[in-house]
Amino acid sequence: MRVPDSLGQLREWLERSGIPHESWGTGGTKSVQHLWDEIEAGETVLDSEPPLRRVTVVTLRIRQGGKELVEIAQLMADGTWRPRDEAPAEKMKPGEEASATARRCVAEELGVEGPGVVVGAVSERRLRRDSSPSYPGLASEYVFHDVDVRVPGLASGNFWTREAGDGVVSAHLWAWR
Repeated sequence: MRVPDSLGQLREWLERSGIPHESWGTGGTKSVQHLWDEIEAGETVLDSEPPLRRVTVVTLRIRQGGKELVEIAQLMADGTWRPRDEAPAEKMKPGEEASATARRCVAEELGVEGPGVVVGAVSERRLRRDSSPSYPGLASEYVFHDVDVRVPGLASGNFWTREAGDGVVSAHLWAWR
């Protein structure tokens, strides 16, 4: 089975692979177009046998007052909520260093940029296979790179940020745990 090289072929590939995608793009999930955008950006690679989405992710450990920053929910562009309970994270792009991905994550999701953001050493935590919450029914394999990051000026209690990215997520709710 050939991996798709166009949006139309992606739709056909999903159907041939038995991956239900009719409800994608609603209820806090991403659309087939978003998956295609990830593929074109190099953030996602598909394997055909068995159907599998491969993603490399940089996960940030941001600490303050003995607690770690966690995204507890996302407000999606369609008005739905998606619970998260995850550290800030961003998909790596081709040729991008994990430290650059971490800085991009801080800028896009927390709205903080500049020399005050300090990115520490990167450690790799290999492999987790799971069903993707963004693309239900599509098996996904994640490789994680963990990075300690110091971010100045964050609120000491729960706070909201607006997403500066592609518009799928409108806002993030953060908490210290």
